[in-house]
Amino acid sequence: MLVKDALIIFKININAPRCQLNKLIHLNFSIIGLPLHMIKKIFTLIFASVCLLSCQQQPDFEIATSPLDGGRYFIESCLQGEFKKAKFYLISDSANQGHLEQISKNYYRLDKEGRQQLRQASIQINEISAIDSSNSVIYYENSFEKLAHKLKVIQTKDGWKVDLKYTYTPEL
Repeated sequence: MLVKDALIIFKININAPRCQLNKLIHLNFSIIGLPLHMIKKIFTLIFASVCLLSCQQQPDFEIATSPLDGGRYFIESCLQGEFKKAKFYLISDSANQGHLEQISKNYYRLDKEGRQQLRQASIQINEISAIDSSNSVIYYENSFEKLAHKLKVIQTKDGWKVDLKYTYTPEL
């Protein structure tokens, strides 16, 4: 029996009792060579795979097109406690990941009021110094801590990214 014939039988017998409908539905799927329970498992597996893959996609953050943007996006993300976003604007290596983890720990050691003050703090850029066409250093402070900080920002194929090794290693 052809698939087309099976579908016609199903449409004709739509008012048939439930057990006959189940047999017709089973007949439709068994024509392609798989029983109904296998089809359900395959669809479940495909659905779960699509869900997992969609969850693992890189977040859609704005790409930094200048050293100022790269540094500002990173600093704002850290002040807001959005460390996944800050990680996007960070050069991806183990040293930088370690420094970002320490920044995150320091942020969450603050009490609720301290974190709120950081979230409300403004960034004050004091100077942007271009080392060369693909490296810059940003000197800044925030209105909460009022301490001088520096960030090295490097141009990559994925936009301008922060290199924390420069900030935490004095000899660089």
